[in-house]
Amino acid sequence: MAFKDVPPGNSGARGIYDCDGAHRTPLKEDYERLFTSGMVVLDTNVLLNLYRSNERTRQDTLAVLTKLRDRLWVPHQVLTEFWRNREQKSVRHHHSTKAKETSAALDKARRSAQDAVERWMKDVRLKEDEDVTRQIREGLEVLTQSMDLLREVIEGQAERDALEGTAETHTDPVLTELEPLLRGRIGDPLPVDEYDKAVQEAAKRADDEIPPGYEDFRNKPPEQAAGDYLLWVQLLKEAAQRDGDVLLVTGDVKKDWWQPRDVDIQARPRAELIVELREQTGAHLYMLTPAELLTWAEQLLEGLHVDRDSVDDLEQLRDANGEDDVPAAGWTKQSLFQFLLQLTTRSPSRVKVIKAAAENGGFVDRATVYKLAGYAEDRQLKGFTRPISTVARELKETGVLNGEEPFLLRTIYGSAAEPSWASGFRIPDEVVPMVIELLTPRRGPGDSTGSEADMDDAAKSVELDQR
Repeated sequence: MAFKDVPPGNSGARGIYDCDGAHRTPLKEDYERLFTSGMVVLDTNVLLNLYRSNERTRQDTLAVLTKLRDRLWVPHQVLTEFWRNREQKSVRHHHSTKAKETSAALDKARRSAQDAVERWMKDVRLKEDEDVTRQIREGLEVLTQSMDLLREVIEGQAERDALEGTAETHTDPVLTELEPLLRGRIGDPLPVDEYDKAVQEAAKRADDEIPPGYEDFRNKPPEQAAGDYLLWVQLLKEAAQRDGDVLLVTGDVKKDWWQPRDVDIQARPRAELIVELREQTGAHLYMLTPAELLTWAEQLLEGLHVDRDSVDDLEQLRDANGEDDVPAAGWTKQSLFQFLLQLTTRSPSRVKVIKAAAENGGFVDRATVYKLAGYAEDRQLKGFTRPISTVARELKETGVLNGEEPFLLRTIYGSAAEPSWASGFRIPDEVVPMVIELLTPRRGPGDSTGSEADMDDAAKSVELDQR
């Protein structure tokens, strides 16, 4: 049964598990109880995986969710993220996108091999009529044929796995299944004031690495980075109105949700999350990945068969989509230059603030922002980072950014006396030296000054690096 701490003054009844209940390995009986009387919460990636999966895995997942329909609940934040991400090529056109990426990689490998061989032939001065030259040409032809065969196999499989009808919502087969399954099982959105407060609280918690979701603040705009915490707040509110424990199903296996996994140790939710849910609602938190949900469902739900390949597919899908805790690619001098160049044309004051933060070790306070932006001191700075979010999104769409760069200007909220007011802004530590190098003037007396002049100097610096 769910952990319940021993009441104060009754220490004689306390056992080794009577600590905070966050370290006990879940039992089969726990999942049986959750499947019959718990609240099964679905994260966004569970729904989006229905587009990324092949037909067998999709049908097995839907069969499990249908069996659990009476237990299902979806936070409104999940619905918001689902519709925001559904249109991405990596979701609706997952199979064709991956096939194109793989075909491009094969072509690149073939060209690289051919170029390497051609360079070698020139370096050793092979003549066109030598026997070894003929053998090399034949080998390269075999390589090309093999690559072409692989590409045909990959593209053929992508065509078989592709979902038809997703261009229109009324013909989308995933939406057709989800609409009756989830009707009446989706939570309400947070009121505007609670939403704004939660976004600010998420940023504060991220500073102290309090789960969930603090990892997202490394490379997402603040409002998007707050998504996991918004889900968590909605989950807490719903759990407080129900009896029973909570099972969260998520493909997000980053360390701000889970205790670190090991080969022989079953993964568990972060202890802080278990304690927070119990203290606020009296319920116990359990978590499973989509693959683990299918495994337990086949064991415990009558009349259900899940193909083992479906479980394996979901495990591979999680790894392929980068859900594991992999270090971000980060900023380069070239990508940062392009970003600052675009931002200079949109909002020079933001570039000045970023520069001031870099010159101050990464942080710029509110008073300095007011001065640089020309704002009155009674003005809140809500929305100040919006132009930065816009430029980041546009550069990601054009391929200049890869989407793994830490968000460039994060809001730091104030004291208990002014919780909704920004105390300042922080830039990632790793960009501080690059910003200083790019934006520090190299001009002499009488030369022009300002953000545009700084960017002219930055352009020269980047050009020299690329030579």
